[in-house]
This record gives sequence, C-alpha cells and structure tokens, in this order.
Amino acid sequence: MSRRTRSLMLDNTNGRLFTNTADKPGALGAADAIVGENTVQSFEDLLNVDLAVVPEVMQMAVDNTTAGHGENWEWSWKSGSIPYARSTITNAAQGSVPLYNSGSYTLYNFAANELYGDQTQTHQLYLKWLDSSGTDNLVDWVAYTAEVANITFDGVRNNQPTSVQRLIINVPTTYTIPTSFNDVNVTYNVSASGSGAYMFMGTAHGTNPTLGPMYKGSTYTFVLDASISSHPFYLTTDDGTNYVAGSYVDEYTSGVTGSRNTSGTVVFVVPQDAPDTLYYQCGNHSAMRGTINIKTPAVEVNEAGNPIVYFQHTQEGHTTPVELRPKPNLTSQMTMVYDAASNKFVPQDLGDYLQKTPVFQEKIEDEIQDEIQSSISNGTIANLQAVKNQTTFITNLNQQGELAVTTGTARWYAPFDLSIISISAKVSVAADGPITLVVRKNNSTNQTFSIPSNSLTANGSSIVMSEGDYITLNVTTVGSVAKGENLVVQFKYKQT
Repeated sequence: MSRRTRSLMLDNTNGRLFTNTADKPGALGAADAIVGENTVQSFEDLLNVDLAVVPEVMQMAVDNTTAGHGENWEWSWKSGSIPYARSTITNAAQGSVPLYNSGSYTLYNFAANELYGDQTQTHQLYLKWLDSSGTDNLVDWVAYTAEVANITFDGVRNNQPTSVQRLIINVPTTYTIPTSFNDVNVTYNVSASGSGAYMFMGTAHGTNPTLGPMYKGSTYTFVLDASISSHPFYLTTDDGTNYVAGSYVDEYTSGVTGSRNTSGTVVFVVPQDAPDTLYYQCGNHSAMRGTINIKTPAVEVNEAGNPIVYFQHTQEGHTTPVELRPKPNLTSQMTMVYDAASNKFVPQDLGDYLQKTPVFQEKIEDEIQDEIQSSISNGTIANLQAVKNQTTFITNLNQQGELAVTTGTARWYAPFDLSIISISAKVSVAADGPITLVVRKNNSTNQTFSIPSNSLTANGSSIVMSEGDYITLNVTTVGSVAKGENLVVQFKYKQT
C-alpha cells in the first residue's frame, strides 16, 4: 500500500512555491487525504499565506547648510527592508529620491527654521507635481507642519535638537496624475553687476543664472532696480552668436510687455507657441545674458514609466527629483513568518526578522561576544586599555620665521586625562647661541630646556595633565646674529 505525501517545492521558471502530492510507499494515516496523482497546488493559493509586500514606512531628514540660495538638498535615512533596496545615507545629495506606492514617509526638514553652518537663509520644502518656484501645483497627499520643536536625526546637525518643518507623505496605492495645472505668477528681482552680468535675487539667485522652467500660460515679471539704468533688458532667440550692441537681434516680443526697459518691470506671459529656449539679454553689453528654459506644464515620466515629481523650495533650482515607484515584489532575501493577527504566514525581510526575533538576536549577540573575547585573548584585537596604551597623539606649538624672545599666549588644552611622554623641539636654521624654552603648565613653569648653539634639536621631559589643564611655551633666549628660524615644539601624549 502507498501513502500520499506533500512536499514544498520551488518552480525556478517563475519563482513560485508549490506543493507536490505524490505516491510514496507506506501505510496511509487517518489524516492523509487522497488527491489526484501529482496534484500541484500553488503556494500563493493556500488560504493561510499572504505574499503581499508590506508597504514602506520610514523617516527621512533633509538639510541645506550652505550660504545664500544653495542648490543641493542633503538627505539622510536608514537602510530599509530588502524589497525597497535603500542603503543608509547621511547628509548626502541625491540625484533622485524614490517614494513607493502605499508608502508612508515622515520627512524632517532641518533647514526650515534654524540657521546652521554657513546657512544665511531658511528653506521650506514642498512636494510639487512640477519643477517650479512658489507653492502652486502641490501634490495633495502631503500634510505640512511648519514647526516641530526639538527633533534630532542621527548624523544631522551633530545630533542637536532642532526646530524643523515636518512633511507626512502617504503615497496612495493608486492615484491620478493631473493633466491641468494652475498658472503661476513668478517675480524676479534683477540688478546689474557693472557691465558684466545681471544679478538675480529672490526667486532665482546668482550671476546670469539659467531661469525656469517657465511654463506656457504662466506669468513671469522681471523687476529692474536702479542699477539697470544703462542696461536695457529684453528677450531674444539668439544665444549671443549674432549679438550686436544696440541692435536687439532676434528680439522676442510675443507675450512680452516692457521689452528694453531700464527701470520698472518687464512682464512675460509665456505663449503656447513659445520655443523651448529663450535668452534674456542686455541691449548694450553682450556678457549680460542668460538662458530661459520653457516647458508645457505636464508631469514628467521617466524611461521606466514612473512619474517624476519634485521636492523643492519656493525658489527656483532648489530641487530634488522624486521617482514615484510601484510597490516592489518579493526578493530572495526574505523569510516566511506567522502573523497571529491575520492568522496567516507573511513574508518578512531578514533584517526585520532579526530585529523582531529576540531569541535569534540574543544568539547572534552571544556569538559576537564570544568571538570578541576570543579575539582579545589571542591578541587579534585589543581591549580598551591596550588601545589607550598603544595610541599616541601629537600636538605642536610653534614660532615661524626668525625667532624672537616671546612670552607665549597660545594655549593647548588637554582633551582628557593624559601623559605627555615626550617633548621635542626643532628649528630649521640653527642659532649662534642657545635657544631657551620654558614650558608652563596652568601658568606655572613646569620645565626649562635649550637647543644648544649651532644645533637643530633638543628634548624636554614628560608631563602629567588632567582634562582641562593647559600648557604655554615661552622663548626666553635666542641667538644674537643668527637667531634661529622656524621653531616647532612637538608634544607626544597618551590617554591615561
């Protein structure tokens, strides 16, 4: 008599798990069910299995600590589960930031409210369907909170608590890409930098910057300050190749009010038939010129068919593209776990499995501890005291150029309890008499030693210092004619 058995197998042609029921010798048990010979049942069809990938849930941080307008946002996040394939980054510019359908994201904008580093202005952040200044055409599944106090994010602003702007982004499972958009009204503040450049402030920033994209149907106003008085401002299709001062070659006037103005405004309502590229130009100076990019308002789609939207400040150019990706499929770096809440087996990323399975995590920690102790015992790695004993630090006090008798004011403070194990003094050019050095600790003389005449080096003795103690260096004698040059006193020390 034979019995029916089931085995769990993998179909390598499509990556699906299935059960295979086949005849095996042996007695039938009471619980065995007779199923048609070699019955194949897809693992995905079993009632207690759910193979859906869990949506991505993560926190991100963004910052910009550069001066003025700035350009590159700096992004930080922790590595995600394997299907989402994110590596940990800290304060790194990104060519594109992926967001996934059904994902939930909390984004902290550290540049929004508090200045830091070289930053001279704050930068709000918005998620927009179009690459554009202002706050028009925002993606509508984002909730903005202007100020949230005392937020820290590992590696951002030295982990200092900061008032941030918070964006909560819940990407729908499905959404409709808009095909119509609000026309925008954008203002540029323009001045002249001599006869060499137009200077832009506010919406666009810099010397002869590239503007846009400007969108067909929208209005763009150039506000000209008093410095433009001898620099008539106009638009042209000429890239400068055919430029002749005072001739306004290929001047573009469609939709333009105030062309050639030297004060007031020039207003450009972009026509539907405008070319993809125009130029702004000074009528009197060829160098005062920049490019204008023009587009029809539409959501971009990349070669993979995924929509591209934008994280952007209210100013032009301060932009990071965002690729809206479909939720990914299962990967090979997964395991199946039982979810008591749904009474089903579900896939779980192995990193999540490690974090959520204490007995597995503790076993790994035990193995690591055993390996560390073994490595310490055999000398592969050193314990903390051995590291202290083997690590030597160096600091220098110096006097450059020809030496002079000097009461030193530069202080070097001990960063921790330490022992200065050697002091060596050296000059690049010897003196014709002794160079006498006085090392003072906490404003009291600790030791005196000299570099002999016609010599280049000398050595001092050790010093014990507590954290916060300081040393200074006096030069009390130098040579008479050949005084000596370029003194460096090197202190080698170890932590105690």
